[in-house]
Formats: sequence, C-alpha cells, structure tokens
Amino acid sequence: MKHVIKEKITQFAKSIGFDLVGFSDIKVDEKNFKFYKDWLKKGNASSMDYLQKTSPRKDLKEILPSANTVISLATNYYYEQKPLKQGNGRVARYAYGRDYHKIIGKKLKQLEAFIKTLDANAETKSYVDTGPILERSFAEKSGLGTVGKNSCLITKEFGSWVFISEIITSLKIKSTNKILKKPSSKKDFAICGTCTRCIDSCPMQAIVSPGTIDARKCISYLTIENKKQIPKKIQAIIKKSKRLYGCDICQEVCPHNCRAKENNHEEFYNQPIATDQLNLQKILAIKSDAEFLKTFAGSPLMRAKRKGLQRNANIL
Repeated sequence: MKHVIKEKITQFAKSIGFDLVGFSDIKVDEKNFKFYKDWLKKGNASSMDYLQKTSPRKDLKEILPSANTVISLATNYYYEQKPLKQGNGRVARYAYGRDYHKIIGKKLKQLEAFIKTLDANAETKSYVDTGPILERSFAEKSGLGTVGKNSCLITKEFGSWVFISEIITSLKIKSTNKILKKPSSKKDFAICGTCTRCIDSCPMQAIVSPGTIDARKCISYLTIENKKQIPKKIQAIIKKSKRLYGCDICQEVCPHNCRAKENNHEEFYNQPIATDQLNLQKILAIKSDAEFLKTFAGSPLMRAKRKGLQRNANIL
C-alpha cells in the first residue's frame, strides 16, 4: 500500500508540472547542518536575519510534529536568453514572468490536497524557498541531485536550472535514494571534480570556498536583498556584469549545464513581466511606487522595490 501511495504521489506531482520527485526521511544530515551553522557564524548571510532561525532546520518536528517524510520536488525553469540590447540590463532567468513562489505554491497546495485523498489523516506542510528547512540537503538526500561548488543543486536531467520545493508529511514513505555509499563526514563536492569555473568566473569572487557563498559579495544579494547603497568599487563590477536584477553567472559557466533544456512550463512565461532584460531609462522613468506596482505586480522584481531597482539601473 505504501508503495502504491508513493507511485500515485509521484505520478500526480508530475501531472501538475513538477519534473522531479524524491522522498526521504526527516533526519537532517549532520554535515550539512554544521556547514550551514558555520556559514552563518562567518557572517555570510549578511542582512538576511531570517536565515538565523536554525532550530527547525535541525528538527523538522518543530515545523510539523507528526512529520515522517520529506517529499522533495524540482521544476525546470531554464530558457535561452536573447542577446542583451544596448541600454538594457540583464534579469536573472527565474524572474522572467510571474513569481515562481506563487506558481509553485499553488501546485504544492494541489499536491497536498491530493495526498489527503490518499489518506484522510495525512498531515502536510509545504514550502518553496520560504521555510526554515535545508531544502537542498533534503533534495540531495532524496536523490534528486547533488550540491555543487556554486552551492546549487545539480540534477542529471536539467543541470542546476531547477526550482526546489518540498512537502513535509506525516506519511511514512520509503526513500527514493538508492545510493548506498556511506556518507562522508565532510562535504566533498565530488560532482565537480577539480572544476572551479564557477569560483573563477564570479565577478565579485563571492564563492569564497566550494559551496560557500558570501552574500556580502554576491551580485544577486546586492541587487535584490540588499537595501543599502552599494560602494563605488562594487558598483564598477556590477556595471561591467550588466546585471540589473540577480545573477546567473555561476550557473551559466557550469559544465553540468550542458544538460540544460528549455522548460515546457507555460505558466512561467505566458505572462512576461520583466522578461530577460529591461531598458534602464524606462526603469529610471518610473515616478512612483504606485507606478512601479502597476508595472511589476506579480513579478519577483517586487522584492527589490522601486528604490532598489532604480539604484541598480543607475549603476548600469
């Protein structure tokens, strides 16, 4: 019966647009938790104070007391970007259209409702990039992929161009990871071998060691989460990168992304808002927060707010 439930969940998840589905127990990988704690201790989270909430990341029963299984899900979002036009700034691939948190969040609710049709007593809790859970660790544990030196989950099907989400559930479902190798006590990033392209290509040298991103140096953080003015020296580097919102460089240079393939999820692109680039003068011409909202409502660009996006446009 448990095997049947597992198959039904997998089939339904794929029918509503999830590309990869994996299952694992709720035990947190000790080496990954230590890696995360060390990352925080070194100040790499910068101003993202919400990341300091570590106890649920250590014990998922703080999130869902009845938790037994994590269902990890990955959704391909890759598309080929057009050449950047003169006077435009580059937008990270994930921000092309409607906010993926909303799109995937809706699918997660559908999947949770389906799970309850299989077992009326099942309890669930879902997240997409928003909860206090080491989601890449669980995705890795479930066999969806392996975390690389750029800190992204690398899948054999799509490279690293995937959104990760998860459902914590009370159901007991056997793990899908067939890797029997005894886990190492340290993160080894073996999937990358001796390759350091992501480390070498980062304009800000934000990958300070394999798998460790210092947000204080990361263009994605600086152009989105950071609400302060950016120092002149860093502005020059961002200007050269032509990145207006976010940054994909460490993924664009990754050899594993030779496996990237155009996604077939219309919902990410049938409502283009930011697209893959924006005209800098048009951004600077936005006169009010109300006008900014009218232009970018439903887009991930709302995260930077008008002030942040215009700051970035001024730099470029």
